Amino acid sequence: MVQRKLVLVAGLGIVSLVAGCKTDGLSTEPGASFSGIPVISHVNPSALSAAFVTDWSPFEAAANALRTSDSRYTVQKQDNWYFTSDHVLHNSYSLAHARVEYAHAAGLTGAGQIISIIDAGFLQSHAEFQGKPTPLTPGGAYDPGVDSHGTAVASIAAGSASSGQMIGVAPGARLQLGDFSSQWAMAAATVQAKNVGAIVQNNSWGYEIDATQANYNNVFSGSDGQAYRDALRGFAQGGVVVFAASNDTTRTSSDIMAALPKLDPSLEKSWITVVDAVPNTNADGNIVSASLISSQCFEAAAWCIAADGYIYGANASGNNSYSYVVGTSFAAPQVSGAIALLAEAFPSLSAQELRARLLASANNSFFNHTNYVEFAPGVKHGFSTKFGHGFLDMKAALSPIGGSFIARAAGGAVRVDHPILASGGLAGDALTRRLDKFDIDVVDGLGADFRRPASMLSAQGKVQHDPQAALLGLFATDLASPQADPFHDAQPFGATAAGQQFDFNAPDLQFSLLVPENNAQTGNFGLAVSHDLTPGGALRLGLSALHEGGSFAGLRSRIPGESLSGTHAAATLEMAMPAGRNASFGLRGSLGIALPQGGTSELELSPVTYNSLSISYGARDVLGTGDRLTLAATLPQAIQSGTARMRLPVSRSGGTPVFADLNIPLAATGRQVDLSLSYGTSLAEGTDLLFSATRRINDGNIAGNNTAEATIGLRIAF
Repeated sequence: MVQRKLVLVAGLGIVSLVAGCKTDGLSTEPGASFSGIPVISHVNPSALSAAFVTDWSPFEAAANALRTSDSRYTVQKQDNWYFTSDHVLHNSYSLAHARVEYAHAAGLTGAGQIISIIDAGFLQSHAEFQGKPTPLTPGGAYDPGVDSHGTAVASIAAGSASSGQMIGVAPGARLQLGDFSSQWAMAAATVQAKNVGAIVQNNSWGYEIDATQANYNNVFSGSDGQAYRDALRGFAQGGVVVFAASNDTTRTSSDIMAALPKLDPSLEKSWITVVDAVPNTNADGNIVSASLISSQCFEAAAWCIAADGYIYGANASGNNSYSYVVGTSFAAPQVSGAIALLAEAFPSLSAQELRARLLASANNSFFNHTNYVEFAPGVKHGFSTKFGHGFLDMKAALSPIGGSFIARAAGGAVRVDHPILASGGLAGDALTRRLDKFDIDVVDGLGADFRRPASMLSAQGKVQHDPQAALLGLFATDLASPQADPFHDAQPFGATAAGQQFDFNAPDLQFSLLVPENNAQTGNFGLAVSHDLTPGGALRLGLSALHEGGSFAGLRSRIPGESLSGTHAAATLEMAMPAGRNASFGLRGSLGIALPQGGTSELELSPVTYNSLSISYGARDVLGTGDRLTLAATLPQAIQSGTARMRLPVSRSGGTPVFADLNIPLAATGRQVDLSLSYGTSLAEGTDLLFSATRRINDGNIAGNNTAEATIGLRIAF
C-alpha cells in the first residue's frame, strides 16, 4: 500500500427610417458574506438550487473577486514549477481550473454533508479543522494517527478557511476520518462512514499492482479483505467512493483500486478515479490542452476525471502549518469536496446521480474521445483512456445538463430548452411579464431540479416594422378624402391575424376579405363590411368576423402537435366632426371579442375582449392649396380582459412535482400609444410629396419598447 504523493521541486428620393430603443435594467445588490465567502446577497442559502441555472451573470463579479483577489484562492496560483522527473514547467491554479469559485460565489460550502477520508493520519487540532463540528473517527484502536499527508488531503476537501491561509473545496462540510494502516481499520471506518451518512469517501492511496483477477483475489482474501470489500459495497449503495490513480507516469494499465469496478461491476455507478493534470488555458480561461502528470486513466476511463493536484494545504508540523503538495493524492479530495457541494445544491439526488453529474459535466473539449458513457437517455459524455471524462468543472456541474424539462400535470414531461409559447399581438408582453413573477420547478436531463422564472416558457415577439410596407401605405393616401385622417391605412382585422387583404367598394359600402398569404397563415380567414350611415362618410359602422388559425390573440404554441386558434367578432365606429373651415376631428374606435379554440396541455384560455381608439385632427390648405396635415393619437388593438390559466410544477416534494394553477391576466401591461404627424401636398399635376412620422410608445403592447418611424415618398402618376 502506498500513499499517492510526489515531492515538489521549486521554481433617391425615398427614405424610410425606423429606430427603436428599449430600456431594461437589471441590478444586483453588493456582495455580502456567507460562511466567510463573498456571495450575492439576494441568494437564499436555504434554497440554493435557485442559483444553479444557465445564467451565472449575477455571480460573475463575486466569482471573479474570489479568483483574483481572495488570498485563500490566489495562494494556489503557482507558475513555472516542475517535477524532477520531467523538468517541464507547469502553471497551476487548482481551484480556479476546477471553477470552484462559482460554487462558493453562489453560497455553497458543503454544509450538512460529511466527507469520509481514509488516510495515514490527521492533525485534528489544525486550524483548518476548527470552527466546524469535531471530526468523526472510528474510535479506539482504529483512530488514525497524525500525518501530514492525511492532514493536507482533509484540508483540501474541507478546510474551513477560517485561518485565511487557504480554503477547502467544501469548507462547510464535516469530516469523518479513518486509518488506512490495515484492511480491518479501513473496513471499520468505511462502515462508520455509511452509518453516519457520509456522501463521499476519499481515498488518496492505492496498491501499486495491476487490476487483474488474481490480484483481486489476493487483496480481498481472508476475513480482513472480505470485510473491507463488503464495507466498500455497503458504502457504495448510498455514497460515492473516490480513489486517486497512481502517480507513476510509466504505468501501462490502471492499478487495482483505480480500476476496481472492472473486477467488481457492482461498484461502478458509485466509483470515481482521479488523475492529476495541469490544464493550459487561453486568454478567455478555456482549457485548450492539458499536461498529465500521473498515470493515465486506462481501464478506469469510464469513471475517471482529472483535477490539478498542485495545491497549498495544511500539514502536521503545527496547527498553523501549510505547504505546497502535488499528486493525485491532492487532486482526489477536490473531487470529493465537489461531491459534497453538489449534494448540498441538489438534496433530492442520490449519491450515484451526483457522481454521474460530476462526470457528465467534466470539460472534455481539449482532447479526442475514444468512447462515451450514456448517463441518462440522450445524455452522453465522451471520454478517453488518458484523461477519462476530462477536467473537473463545478460551474458546469451546477448548471442544467442534457436539456431542461417541466413535468406535466397529466403525466410525462415537456422539453423547455426553448420557450413552449410565443407571446405578442393583442396580448403584448402580458404573459411573459406576469409569468416572470412566478418560479417553476425545472428538471434537467440528469434529474436535478432548478428553480427558474416561469417566463422562460414564453418567447416575447416584437413587431417587425417593414419600411417598404410603410411606404406603400403612404402611397395609398387619397389627399381628396373627406376623412380627418386620410393617411390612416384601414385595417378592419387589425393586427390580429396576418394574410392577404382584398378590398371592394360600393356606394356607401366597403367590403374586405382576408385570406392566407402563405402556408404559415393557413386558417386565417376574415370578412369585414362597413357602411356609411351619413353622406360623405362622416359616420361609418363596421362589422367583422375572423377565424384565426395557429394562434390566438397573439399567443402561439411551440409544442409539436399542439396548436391554438380562435374566432373573432368586432364592431368599429368612425366619426368625423368639422372643426373650422378646412379642418375636422376624427374619432375611430372598435370593440371585439375572441373565443379560443384548441389549446395546449400547459395553457387554458378564456374568451378575451379587446378594443382600439384613435383621435385625429386633420386640416387642409395648411401650407398650400390642397395640402393635408394630420395629427393623430392612437391606441391600437389590445386585450382589455381575459385570462390564461397554466398548471405548472412550482416545487418538488420527495422527488414528486407539486403543481399550482397560475391565473394570468392577459390585458396588456403596457398599452401601445402611437403619436403621428402626416403631411401630403401636390407638387404638380400627378406628382405628390408625402411624409409621415410616428412615435410608438410601448410598441407591440410591450412595456418600455419605444420606437420611431419616419417615411417620405414622391408619388408620380403616369
